[in-house]
Amino acid sequence: MKNYNIPVHQEYLRMIAFVFILLAFQIPLIAQITIESSDMPSPGDTVRLSTGLNTDFIDYTETGENFVWNFSQLIPVIQTVDTFVPPSETPFYYQIFFALYSNLAHRYMRDIPIPGFELTDIYYYFKNESSKFSNIGYAASISGFPIPIRFDHPDVFYRFPLHYGDVDSSASHFAFGVDDFGYVLIDRTRKNKVDGWGTITTPFGTFETLRIKSDVHEFDSIYIDSLQMGIPLDRYYTEYKWLAKGQKEPVLQITTDYLGGAVVVYRDSARMNLNAVHEYTIGENTMAVYPNPASSVLFVEFDLLQASVVDLSVTDISGKQLFHRKITGRTGFNRTTLNLN
Repeated sequence: MKNYNIPVHQEYLRMIAFVFILLAFQIPLIAQITIESSDMPSPGDTVRLSTGLNTDFIDYTETGENFVWNFSQLIPVIQTVDTFVPPSETPFYYQIFFALYSNLAHRYMRDIPIPGFELTDIYYYFKNESSKFSNIGYAASISGFPIPIRFDHPDVFYRFPLHYGDVDSSASHFAFGVDDFGYVLIDRTRKNKVDGWGTITTPFGTFETLRIKSDVHEFDSIYIDSLQMGIPLDRYYTEYKWLAKGQKEPVLQITTDYLGGAVVVYRDSARMNLNAVHEYTIGENTMAVYPNPASSVLFVEFDLLQASVVDLSVTDISGKQLFHRKITGRTGFNRTTLNLN
């Protein structure tokens, strides 16, 4: 008598073994992504970002392999839109310094008033190459005088292809002086490590991600001869970035400093009624609050569709109210300065 059970059983074993072999090869290819230059922004791209307020539930130090980060509870309080342009669309004087070194630029949303002078026409310059994505420098006008800031060596954000476990560093420097005006100095050291991979969920969606941690030491100094005043700033801060395929900018970035403050910015869709301000009073996308974080002075800018009383409240990252004031705003553009001391 012939026994047909043995060959059938062996065939099933072969099939099961074959399936397990396929899964063993497929799972790491699906789960662990690689970030390349094509995942960075290009001229013409626009990226909407939200700043989140409620950060108490976030433990951004947690990371690892095949890790799951859940930041879906973030509540947006401010939105901005980053618009990327070719350097040829920036002010002509800036182009002289950056045309041969940069292929991407981004204008900062607002001018920055500083006691005694004002920074206007602020641009960030980048270079996206097949091997790396770098910050080439900045440009701004100080009291109408254009100041191009091109690093001797670029500040390298990412080296491609970017994988889990990658480690690198860069050191960038800039010094610029003008007789009878003053000088600008920047020294920056960045140490990068891709310390996690997995999935991340934000109010914008769920993404496969690489997490990169950057420890940065930066010394900035601006000195104005006419004021006989310098503004030195020595900073240590850490950037945590979650990168995803095709998202142009981090789907989430948390920046922390040695004082324990944290700023959370993430990719988002357009949302109305931020800060519970009625949409018929303040025009959409017309409110800015800076600098953020702030320690002593905060500038608030907004456009009113009609004159009205505006209730301003400032809270820290834990939700504690630091400042409250009612002001009478006029139709159109308004700017107010809040002293937090």
